[in-house]
Amino acid sequence: MKAKRVRVRRDERGQGAVMLVAVTLVLAVAVALLLRTATLASEIDGKASSIAKTGRGINSATDAILQLAQTNDLGTSILETSKPLVPTLSKVVDVAKSIDGLAVSINGTAVDVNGTAKGIQGTAAGILTTAQSINNGVETINRNVDVLTGLAKAVKGDTNTIVGQGQLAHKTGACIDSGLPAGSGADGHCK
Repeated sequence: MKAKRVRVRRDERGQGAVMLVAVTLVLAVAVALLLRTATLASEIDGKASSIAKTGRGINSATDAILQLAQTNDLGTSILETSKPLVPTLSKVVDVAKSIDGLAVSINGTAVDVNGTAKGIQGTAAGILTTAQSINNGVETINRNVDVLTGLAKAVKGDTNTIVGQGQLAHKTGACIDSGLPAGSGADGHCK
Protein backbone atom coordinates (compact mmCIF):
# COMPACT_ATOMS: atom_id res chain seq x y z
CA MET A 1 0.00 0.00 0.00
CA LYS A 2 1.41 3.38 -0.92
CA ALA A 3 2.06 5.86 1.88
CA LYS A 4 -0.05 8.98 1.73
CA ARG A 5 2.08 12.02 0.96
CA VAL A 6 1.44 15.25 2.82
CA ARG A 7 1.51 18.20 0.47
CA VAL A 8 2.90 21.53 1.67
CA ARG A 9 0.99 24.50 0.39
CA ARG A 10 3.16 26.77 -1.73
CA ASP A 11 2.34 29.82 0.33
CA GLU A 12 3.79 28.21 3.48
CA ARG A 13 7.18 27.20 2.08
CA GLY A 14 10.07 29.26 3.22
CA GLN A 15 8.22 30.90 6.10
CA GLY A 16 10.72 29.46 8.57
CA ALA A 17 13.63 30.93 6.60
CA VAL A 18 11.84 34.28 6.27
CA MET A 19 11.20 34.32 9.99
CA LEU A 20 14.85 33.47 10.68
CA VAL A 21 16.01 36.34 8.44
CA ALA A 22 13.52 38.72 10.10
CA VAL A 23 14.67 37.73 13.58
CA THR A 24 18.32 38.09 12.52
CA LEU A 25 17.63 41.58 11.15
CA VAL A 26 15.81 42.57 14.33
CA LEU A 27 18.72 41.29 16.41
CA ALA A 28 21.22 43.19 14.23
CA VAL A 29 19.22 46.43 14.66
CA ALA A 30 18.96 45.81 18.41
CA VAL A 31 22.74 45.25 18.65
CA ALA A 32 23.40 48.43 16.64
CA LEU A 33 21.09 50.39 18.91
CA LEU A 34 22.73 48.89 21.98
CA LEU A 35 26.19 49.88 20.67
CA ARG A 36 24.94 53.38 19.93
CA THR A 37 23.47 53.62 23.43
CA ALA A 38 26.76 52.38 24.92
CA THR A 39 28.65 55.01 22.91
CA LEU A 40 26.29 57.71 24.13
CA ALA A 41 26.67 56.47 27.69
CA SER A 42 30.43 56.69 27.29
CA GLU A 43 30.07 60.25 25.99
CA ILE A 44 27.82 61.05 28.93
CA ASP A 45 30.42 59.62 31.27
CA GLY A 46 33.09 61.77 29.61
CA LYS A 47 30.90 64.86 29.89
CA ALA A 48 30.12 64.04 33.51
CA SER A 49 33.85 63.80 34.23
CA SER A 50 34.36 67.11 32.49
CA ILE A 51 31.59 68.67 34.53
CA ALA A 52 33.09 67.33 37.74
CA LYS A 53 36.59 68.69 36.87
CA THR A 54 35.24 72.07 35.82
CA GLY A 55 33.16 72.51 38.91
CA ARG A 56 35.85 71.82 41.50
CA GLY A 57 37.20 74.71 43.37
CA ILE A 58 34.28 77.04 42.53
CA ASN A 59 31.77 78.29 44.99
CA SER A 60 29.36 75.49 45.87
CA ALA A 61 26.36 77.52 44.66
CA THR A 62 28.10 78.42 41.42
CA ASP A 63 29.22 74.83 41.06
CA ALA A 64 25.62 73.70 41.40
CA ILE A 65 24.46 76.27 38.82
CA LEU A 66 27.18 75.23 36.38
CA GLN A 67 26.38 71.59 36.89
CA LEU A 68 22.70 72.33 36.39
CA ALA A 69 23.38 74.14 33.12
CA GLN A 70 25.71 71.38 31.93
CA THR A 71 23.24 68.75 33.08
CA ASN A 72 20.51 70.51 31.12
CA ASP A 73 22.78 70.66 28.09
CA LEU A 74 23.68 67.03 28.54
CA GLY A 75 20.01 66.12 28.98
CA THR A 76 19.14 68.04 25.84
CA SER A 77 21.97 66.31 24.00
CA ILE A 78 20.77 62.90 25.20
CA LEU A 79 17.21 63.75 24.25
CA GLU A 80 18.26 64.89 20.76
CA THR A 81 20.47 61.85 20.33
CA SER A 82 17.75 59.43 21.43
CA LYS A 83 14.93 60.96 19.33
CA PRO A 84 15.97 59.04 16.17
CA LEU A 85 15.96 55.82 18.23
CA VAL A 86 12.28 56.07 19.18
CA PRO A 87 10.82 55.24 15.73
CA THR A 88 13.41 52.50 15.25
CA LEU A 89 12.63 50.99 18.64
CA SER A 90 8.91 51.21 17.85
CA LYS A 91 9.56 49.30 14.65
CA VAL A 92 11.58 46.70 16.56
CA VAL A 93 8.67 46.28 19.00
CA ASP A 94 6.20 45.97 16.08
CA VAL A 95 8.41 43.36 14.36
CA ALA A 96 8.75 41.46 17.65
CA LYS A 97 4.95 41.45 18.03
CA SER A 98 4.59 40.22 14.45
CA ILE A 99 7.13 37.47 15.07
CA ASP A 100 5.26 36.48 18.22
CA GLY A 101 2.00 36.26 16.23
CA LEU A 102 3.66 34.14 13.56
CA ALA A 103 5.19 31.89 16.21
CA VAL A 104 1.72 31.32 17.68
CA SER A 105 0.38 30.54 14.20
CA ILE A 106 3.26 28.15 13.47
CA ASN A 107 2.68 26.45 16.80
CA GLY A 108 -1.02 26.00 15.93
CA THR A 109 -0.09 24.50 12.57
CA ALA A 110 2.41 22.18 14.27
CA VAL A 111 -0.31 21.02 16.67
CA ASP A 112 -2.62 20.32 13.68
CA VAL A 113 0.14 18.39 11.87
CA ASN A 114 0.81 16.39 15.03
CA GLY A 115 -2.89 15.50 15.29
CA THR A 116 -2.95 14.42 11.64
CA ALA A 117 0.17 12.32 12.16
CA LYS A 118 -1.46 10.59 15.14
CA GLY A 119 -4.52 9.84 12.99
CA ILE A 120 -2.30 8.40 10.25
CA GLN A 121 -0.48 6.32 12.83
CA GLY A 122 -3.80 4.90 14.09
CA THR A 123 -4.88 4.06 10.54
CA ALA A 124 -1.52 2.45 9.84
CA ALA A 125 -1.88 0.33 12.98
CA GLY A 126 -5.29 -0.87 11.74
CA ILE A 127 -3.85 -1.66 8.32
CA LEU A 128 -0.97 -3.57 9.94
CA THR A 129 -3.42 -5.67 11.98
CA THR A 130 -5.43 -6.46 8.83
CA ALA A 131 -2.26 -7.30 6.87
CA GLN A 132 -1.10 -9.64 9.64
CA SER A 133 -4.50 -11.36 9.62
CA ILE A 134 -4.32 -11.77 5.83
CA ASN A 135 -0.78 -13.14 6.14
CA ASN A 136 -1.96 -15.69 8.73
CA GLY A 137 -4.82 -16.71 6.40
CA VAL A 138 -2.41 -17.15 3.48
CA GLU A 139 -0.12 -19.30 5.65
CA THR A 140 -3.10 -21.51 6.60
CA ILE A 141 -4.14 -21.78 2.93
CA ASN A 142 -0.57 -22.74 1.96
CA ARG A 143 -0.50 -25.48 4.62
CA ASN A 144 -3.88 -26.78 3.38
CA VAL A 145 -2.64 -26.74 -0.23
CA ASP A 146 0.43 -28.73 0.84
CA VAL A 147 -1.82 -31.32 2.52
CA LEU A 148 -4.13 -31.47 -0.55
CA THR A 149 -1.12 -31.85 -2.86
CA GLY A 150 0.04 -34.85 -0.79
CA LEU A 151 -3.46 -36.33 -0.93
CA ALA A 152 -3.67 -35.78 -4.70
CA LYS A 153 -0.34 -37.57 -5.17
CA ALA A 154 -1.59 -40.47 -3.03
CA VAL A 155 -4.87 -40.63 -5.04
CA LYS A 156 -2.85 -40.60 -8.28
CA GLY A 157 -0.73 -43.46 -7.00
CA ASP A 158 -3.86 -45.39 -6.04
CA THR A 159 -5.38 -44.62 -9.47
CA ASN A 160 -2.26 -45.96 -11.22
CA THR A 161 -2.51 -49.12 -9.15
CA ILE A 162 -6.21 -49.49 -9.99
CA VAL A 163 -5.50 -48.92 -13.72
CA GLY A 164 -2.75 -51.56 -13.58
CA GLN A 165 -5.05 -54.01 -11.83
CA GLY A 166 -7.82 -53.21 -14.32
CA GLN A 167 -5.46 -53.95 -17.23
CA LEU A 168 -4.41 -57.21 -15.55
CA ALA A 169 -8.07 -58.12 -15.00
CA HIS A 170 -8.82 -57.34 -18.66
CA LYS A 171 -5.93 -59.51 -19.77
CA THR A 172 -7.02 -62.30 -17.47
CA GLY A 173 -10.61 -61.95 -18.69
CA ALA A 174 -9.41 -62.08 -22.30
CA CYS A 175 -7.44 -65.22 -21.56
CA ILE A 176 -10.38 -66.81 -19.80
CA ASP A 177 -12.63 -65.77 -22.65
CA SER A 178 -10.34 -67.35 -25.23
CA GLY A 179 -10.36 -70.68 -23.36
CA LEU A 180 -14.14 -70.97 -23.23
CA PRO A 181 -15.98 -73.23 -25.68
CA ALA A 182 -17.59 -70.29 -27.39
CA GLY A 183 -14.10 -68.72 -27.56
CA SER A 184 -15.10 -66.11 -30.01
CA GLY A 185 -14.70 -63.22 -27.57
CA ALA A 186 -10.92 -63.11 -27.61
CA ASP A 187 -9.79 -59.59 -28.24
CA GLY A 188 -6.07 -60.16 -28.56
CA HIS A 189 -5.09 -59.13 -25.08
CA CYS A 190 -4.37 -62.57 -23.82
CA LYS A 191 -0.68 -63.10 -24.37
